[in-house]
Amino acid sequence: MTHAHFAYGWVNPLMGFGFALAGSYLGLSCMVQARTLPRGRARLKWLVFGSLAIGGIGIWMMHFIAMIGFSVTGSSVRYDLAITAASLVISVMSVVFGLFVIGLGDPSIAKIAVGGPLTGAGVVAMHYTGMAAVNLSGGISYDGTWVIASIVIAVVAATVALFFTTWVTGRGSLVIASIIMSIAVCGMHYTGMGSISVTISNRGLDPVPGVDPLLLLIPILLLATIVLITLIVGVLGGKDDTDPTASELALRTARRTSAASPRKRAESPEPQESAFWSTDNEQSHERSAAGRHMASAAARMRDRPNLPRPRGESDERTDWNSADWDSHRDPRL
Repeated sequence: MTHAHFAYGWVNPLMGFGFALAGSYLGLSCMVQARTLPRGRARLKWLVFGSLAIGGIGIWMMHFIAMIGFSVTGSSVRYDLAITAASLVISVMSVVFGLFVIGLGDPSIAKIAVGGPLTGAGVVAMHYTGMAAVNLSGGISYDGTWVIASIVIAVVAATVALFFTTWVTGRGSLVIASIIMSIAVCGMHYTGMGSISVTISNRGLDPVPGVDPLLLLIPILLLATIVLITLIVGVLGGKDDTDPTASELALRTARRTSAASPRKRAESPEPQESAFWSTDNEQSHERSAAGRHMASAAARMRDRPNLPRPRGESDERTDWNSADWDSHRDPRL
């Protein structure tokens, strides 16, 4: 055997599965956000985020990390940058197509049946475009049976993934769906890799053009990390788009009410309040203060005990009663 797929042991498969799982989970989370929004820019934003997560992180990064473990005995392995970049674009755009087909309108079985196979075909194109970017001192051939098997897996996986994007909501469902999608993506990749055969020419002495994949690893990992952080922040902050606050709901309700019953408001105008510093308010305040003062004095006079009077003083009562109060009350009151 002249080639191997696990040059670094289980590091590459595990890292590839991790990227597939993270991309699938974030992509499905973006689709959950998109389904809760009306058609418009906000939904388009989440569809784009979901496409980057599934196509860029879940599929292409898994493919690239796994390809780092591909080695050929007797020849160095190099990558063509332009073709490698093209495989990334194909991966993302194929997922964009599938998500936009089912995400811009109401999802249906017919849309999934159309979008799933076409998205799967795009994933297959991404994989074999990435393989075309591989340069070595020799040639690569493919076994047709394994190629067909990889195509079937890709189409089924893409269709199931689009189906998941239309109904999963809870965290448990997201995790289970993400695991299924990740297994399908990894299975498709290694099935496709199982179809290749390598033939070394000129004992591997021919110069191999391209870039060492290890030199691409660090910048691509940095880019993937930036994309992951952006998507995570976007998903965590997605409540701003999907969960309107109570004040916003109240404002919307008030607007609907005011628009529905303008005549009712016109027929029953709100009572107008008098000016705070008006003359009537000042006079009313003075009368009430004088009244309280006189009432307090009268109460003290009524409650005063009748003391014995000195001799010669008239027996006429001099305490204040209600009649006396009425006769001496301030006429202004």
